[in-house]
Amino acid sequence: MRLNPWHGAALTLGLLTVWARPAAARDFDGIYTECGLGGLLMQNSPGLASCTNFTWDSGTTAISSNISSPDTCSGGRGRRVSFIHGAYPLLENEIARGNGKNLTTLLALSGCKDSARADVTRVLRKDFAALLGDPGYGSQTRYERARALYERLQERLVSDFAESCVAG
Repeated sequence: MRLNPWHGAALTLGLLTVWARPAAARDFDGIYTECGLGGLLMQNSPGLASCTNFTWDSGTTAISSNISSPDTCSGGRGRRVSFIHGAYPLLENEIARGNGKNLTTLLALSGCKDSARADVTRVLRKDFAALLGDPGYGSQTRYERARALYERLQERLVSDFAESCVAG
């Protein structure tokens, strides 16, 4: 049996419609300011976020991330997970030193107030030293290391810094 190409197109459109429902509530302006590269890097500056998305690729990644992974557009966990994995080698060094632009970005993605960042950094450094001291650390993949860091950070945000940071 041969399918008509229009049937395939209709099926694809139907699946995309169902798949994209959670993202449908976000308006076009929200897509450009909350999603894509601009939303990730410029979350506290909607104008710059929108400009970054448009300049980078005319907003294509913002629109596609709104459809394929709308939870990453609204901040919180999705952004932290993605950032930690992508910047992990740099974060290793910066957390050990206690400063750096990637560490600052991670704290911003965690919604930490400026007044709490020194305390969060101190605790994160202590926790990270424990992760590094694990006998199996050297044989872990980048994904496993990033996941362990994310889980430790998430625990601390919820238990110790709920008033100072947004753990969501």
